[in-house]
Amino acid sequence: MKNIKKFISAAVCAVLIGCIFAGCSKAENYTAEITEETLLIAYTQENKPFLYKDENGKFAGFDAEIIENIFDSVKGEYKNYSFIQVDKDYKLNEDVCYTDENKTEYKAKIMCGGTQKNIGTANEDVNWSVNIIENNIITVVPAESELLHADIPAEAKAGVISKTAMQALNKNSAFKSNFQTVTEYASAAEAFAALDSGEIDAVITEDFDFYCFDGHEKYTALPGMLDKIEYAYQFAKNDDYSWSFNEAIREMQSADYGDGDTLTPLVEKHFGYKEACVFEYLTDGDK
Repeated sequence: MKNIKKFISAAVCAVLIGCIFAGCSKAENYTAEITEETLLIAYTQENKPFLYKDENGKFAGFDAEIIENIFDSVKGEYKNYSFIQVDKDYKLNEDVCYTDENKTEYKAKIMCGGTQKNIGTANEDVNWSVNIIENNIITVVPAESELLHADIPAEAKAGVISKTAMQALNKNSAFKSNFQTVTEYASAAEAFAALDSGEIDAVITEDFDFYCFDGHEKYTALPGMLDKIEYAYQFAKNDDYSWSFNEAIREMQSADYGDGDTLTPLVEKHFGYKEACVFEYLTDGDK
């Protein structure tokens, strides 16, 4: 009986040890210790849900999980990777972002953390992956609203959620002038409560806020959009990883590769709705 108990205990321990190592195999690629074998991935600030530190100080978010999943496919000669914070004007693979105790200087080759493609001269200064996430600024009205079929009346009132939506509305001054008043709201719940009560006639909002709002199905977006915000990964022009990133993310998305489509569940986990993902990568063979 003692021998049987010992055997069972040993078997349970072996299973537990196997589970521990199986669960952390991908995470082992990340390191806080930077060496010449470390691929440095830059970010300018924490930006939830893309990249941020959780309550334990560990990097989390959509980008953190993407990198974790595809690193083995894109690492080349690197053994591990590390996220490193840089200034907003940092130039990939040109500016030094870390110097070790031996005065060895290191440069980052990739930028993540919710990097936007349609900001400033960023499109010209770096190479980009295919768009991964898009966030549209839209105008939402009740499903039965007359605004769906007619011009905006002179007495119409608008509500706005988020600074991003307000910036888009201000850029579209002609559209903004259609509304008698524009009121900012701190949350989607407040704005749509005002819409339901008739205090306002339309809500200017981001896709990110709208599609994560419980009950958004009873509202409809007016045709067109005020702005489109495109998110992708930046790469140094003189050391471009974009092709391998596109291929690796395509494998994540494919239902026929590995564990099936692991990209869509990741998008739903961090953004709340799968339509936030617009990734589509075609090679010459696909065209």
